[in-house]
Amino acid sequence: MSALSVVLIVVAIVGLVVVAMAVQSLILTLRSLRETVDDLRRETLPVIAELRATVVAANGELERVDHLLDTAEEVSARVDATSKLSWLILRNPLVKLASLSVATDRERRPAVAVSPPPQQLPTGRRRSRRAG
Repeated sequence: MSALSVVLIVVAIVGLVVVAMAVQSLILTLRSLRETVDDLRRETLPVIAELRATVVAANGELERVDHLLDTAEEVSARVDATSKLSWLILRNPLVKLASLSVATDRERRPAVAVSPPPQQLPTGRRRSRRAG
């Protein structure tokens, strides 16, 4: 055996030790990753279930609000139609009543001549200055 073969055997053994250590580190990292994923799964599954229940409840509330909006639109349309119909029915009698009221009010008031307000005379005199 020559010195070169001894060096090659030592390098091969050191290489195998380094590879074994790297594999061991990789195994430990994978175990830690597996534990982290399991913890994450344990913590997130209940949250996801609760989130689903919240979404279902929110959808129910949205449907309820949508139904309320539809009902409000129907009521608004009915009130608008009723208002227009009431105006068409009551417009002519109201106009006649208003004109009758104005006519009777004119008959009750005595005719008074309105004179313009008196003009006020100046109380003091102004002196004009002459530039000289």
